[in-house]
Amino acid sequence: MPTLIRSRSRLTPRTCAVLAPLAVLLACADAEDPMAAETGDDEEAPPGLTYQFGAKFEPPVGRVVHGIGQWHVYNEKYFELLPPNKQPASALIFVEIGDTPRGWKPDQIAAELAEYDAAGRIPHMDIALRGLQPPPDSLPKLPDPYYGIDHEVANGTKYDGRIQDLIQIVKAFRKPVMIRIGGEFNGPWNGYHPYEYPKAFRKIVNMFRQAGADNVAFVWCYEPAAPADFAEKNAAGEYRWYPGADVIDWYSVDLFTAADVADVPGGGRPGSDGMTPYKRVLAFLDMAVADGKPVVIAESAPSYYDLGDPAQAEAAWAEGFQPYFGLIATRPEIKWFHYVSYDWTQASFYSAQGWKNNDLSLSPTLASRYAAEILKPKYLHADEKHLLKDYGKYK
Repeated sequence: MPTLIRSRSRLTPRTCAVLAPLAVLLACADAEDPMAAETGDDEEAPPGLTYQFGAKFEPPVGRVVHGIGQWHVYNEKYFELLPPNKQPASALIFVEIGDTPRGWKPDQIAAELAEYDAAGRIPHMDIALRGLQPPPDSLPKLPDPYYGIDHEVANGTKYDGRIQDLIQIVKAFRKPVMIRIGGEFNGPWNGYHPYEYPKAFRKIVNMFRQAGADNVAFVWCYEPAAPADFAEKNAAGEYRWYPGADVIDWYSVDLFTAADVADVPGGGRPGSDGMTPYKRVLAFLDMAVADGKPVVIAESAPSYYDLGDPAQAEAAWAEGFQPYFGLIATRPEIKWFHYVSYDWTQASFYSAQGWKNNDLSLSPTLASRYAAEILKPKYLHADEKHLLKDYGKYK
């Protein structure tokens, strides 16, 4: 499991080359932005802040939390693209509670939470209700396409010990943690069981609550390559995937293609539900608003663009980043995002699907445009975490 580097590394010649076009931009932003002065976790949130939904760890109205992915080598380069007081406030962690070749190592999970905290970032932990994912080409050949363990979590005690380990780790950590349970719940690549997954989600939330681990916000995460059956019920009134508003603090969506963030001419063809990925995203966002929940973009990247290629980087900005930030701007329920900076060709699971290099530092032009967006006052960074709702209760 990758860990996050605690401090900013020495600048390399390549990084300096990327930073050079940003120098004037960053200097001006620091000079003009009244929010640029560094703050710390010991500060209290000023009185009078308002929160649209009143959810745990929600940012004030008009603000969007800035987060980053889980790949520490690429994160280092990302950090260098932004000034010290505009660093991400959160970072991703992934934990499988099913069996994997790595084995179950709770001490390592606890150490990773401590590293994220030392770096000033809120952990956003995905608890996968499975072991390792099979390669994409093997999924159709599985004897049981529902290979996840969510049904075992829901109906038995086999994995309760591992869940209790996580509960004790998070409770002892005490500071805020965002926890996604079975992210991308109805994506067939995860192999979760209809009608069993929501029971497993509810059970895990209730186990945390019964143990008094109240420093957690629970996240329900959708990916628009999957069907729009997130609100579907059977004849008995049981939800196929929805665990219930009482156990969800945040809705979440993962966005990896241009067709996820806009209606793309000639692309994003409708699925069996008759909807394009973008229409499915909008339907899920509408459900979040109707349910009175804020939304976090838990994972995002322009996966099919090689940012090391100038032409593709330019296309990624026009077709991916601009509509992505436009979606955030026009849907105020989106209050948090994570950009995953990574070369997907280094991971066989993703390269087999045609995903490319999304290391943001590869393109000075793209990095400059991205920085200009992130430097806007609307984004909430690591030194402003004290502004999040209820953050001061868990320091």
